[in-house]
Amino acid sequence: MQALPSALALADLHRRWRSVAQHMVLGEAELVLLLRLDPLASLRALRAAHTPAFRTGHDLTSIQAAVQCLGVPVTRQLLEDTPPVHTPSTELRTLWRHSIATALAAEYLAQKGGLMHPPAAYLLGLLHDLPLWLQWIQATLQPQEPTRTAAHWLAHWQLPTSLQSALLVTFRTDSSQEPPHDAGSLVRTAERLASLAGFPHPAADEQAAIAALAAADKSDLATAQQLRRRVEGALRTFGFDQAIPEAELDRSPPPTILTGQREGGLDELVLRVLGGGRPERHLGIVTALTAAAVRFCGYDRAFHGRWNPATGRLHLRTKCEAAARRLTLKTLQPTPGELAALRTAQQTGDPVLLQAPFGPPAGLLGVLSTDELLAVPMNRELAQPAFLLLDRSVQLTPIELGTDQAKAQTLGIMGSMLHESLLLRRRQQRAQKFAVTDPLTRLSNRRMGLAALEREVARAERSGRQLTVLMCDLDHFKQLNDAYGHLQGDVALQAAADVLRQTVRRGDVVCRYGGEEFLVVLAETSPDEAAVLAARLFTAIAAHGEQLGLPLTVSIGLTSYRAGDTAAALLQRADGALYASKGHGRNRFSADVDATDLPPVPLP
Repeated sequence: MQALPSALALADLHRRWRSVAQHMVLGEAELVLLLRLDPLASLRALRAAHTPAFRTGHDLTSIQAAVQCLGVPVTRQLLEDTPPVHTPSTELRTLWRHSIATALAAEYLAQKGGLMHPPAAYLLGLLHDLPLWLQWIQATLQPQEPTRTAAHWLAHWQLPTSLQSALLVTFRTDSSQEPPHDAGSLVRTAERLASLAGFPHPAADEQAAIAALAAADKSDLATAQQLRRRVEGALRTFGFDQAIPEAELDRSPPPTILTGQREGGLDELVLRVLGGGRPERHLGIVTALTAAAVRFCGYDRAFHGRWNPATGRLHLRTKCEAAARRLTLKTLQPTPGELAALRTAQQTGDPVLLQAPFGPPAGLLGVLSTDELLAVPMNRELAQPAFLLLDRSVQLTPIELGTDQAKAQTLGIMGSMLHESLLLRRRQQRAQKFAVTDPLTRLSNRRMGLAALEREVARAERSGRQLTVLMCDLDHFKQLNDAYGHLQGDVALQAAADVLRQTVRRGDVVCRYGGEEFLVVLAETSPDEAAVLAARLFTAIAAHGEQLGLPLTVSIGLTSYRAGDTAAALLQRADGALYASKGHGRNRFSADVDATDLPPVPLP
């Protein structure tokens, strides 16, 4: 199909529809109308829509369903990325018009007789001469390729099973004149109507056609006349009516055809990928790489997957394509041949081209419904390396290692470097976090807590704003450890830390001061406000201890900043207030504050 991926790629047809379409908005309705005139592009749309890796959500027995599944951008690619094919064959154009007339006749018969869904009947009529299309492509454009039947091609393209079965029935050449009773007889009746309408099969016997015309009754002739008008109307929509001179369609040059290779060298590719800065997540890296492969390297689809060398399985995690489809089958098992190629790429670091053998699809290529994939290795040093999988299944442009390898390899190298940089930054962040964080409670450690206290004391001295400090100590913690074990002691510390973290404000500082002691620094907080918080803390910690089945309570000492105070002075007073709580029975808070720190008492 690469030699002639679209019937509308025939040079004269290509010029006509491109001249007309450049003045149209090619939305879903217009693309459906175009594909209804193109048996080969319709097949490609059905194959792309019926990819096993995606959930279609559509019954793919009509052109409209395929377009709805793929979306407008991908459907436009099917047609717009196709270069013109020059051939003087008039038989092929006769076959093309006969296919369209048969499709319209089959649709009419289905509407009239109710034998099948009309859009499905149209599709069967459009594709019923597929063996002749393939035979012409084989003989004229690909004579070096081995001969294969249309049935083999249908299986290779893994079209919906119901569509394959119906098409195989239409390929028969039964000449029965009985009323339509199945898909095959309906299409053959439609062919006779197409011939009566003046769109005969190119291989039809002229004498037989004259005899059929003579034997036709008035009803058949009236139907044929209506059919001719419908065919001419369909062709006229995109300028295919031969009665319209090509020069009258449009005198401006046709729009530029998109090609598989986009403009720009390796330096531009690197700038495009790195232009968004350093991604902070792995997903950001692979999203940038797959998008660059599609936008700047001319691929239709790009997948990123992690590879397990032990099992050989590939797990797809990200994809980029013009269609808004979700991956539903993500874990893929390569064939032995694909697996050997992936191992080679993993060892050498070079991209490898995977090509599907002709026959029932299997492995990566079968699940992704493509004949070629370029597998680009990434992160080869990791236990689970990765691959970028790139293809041009929509535009059907061959992947050439000689021209595609450099950019693909650059993508893989950049992806590996960005991933290594991200891992290094995360290690540094973890190291910095562990340097200032208590690993058990995930609170700030003593050093960070004291630094925060010094900072807030200096700020309170400059601004005159209030500052309050709480010193908290878990009650009878040694006895809890002895009775319940050190593991439960750790649980108690973590539970108290969680309550502290959830109770204080986001801007307050909580640290593990040492052992079972915690320090809370409350900036811009009055003693009265801190007293409310302290009461909430010791009651919440006791309640959490009851939920855990542990005798978990806390004693709290409270003090506030006084002019001239140092951090050490605040800590000393808070520690004294803490021991006052211990001396008065624990599970409470005590305060060491001046009378001037308290709110004024209103007069009676």
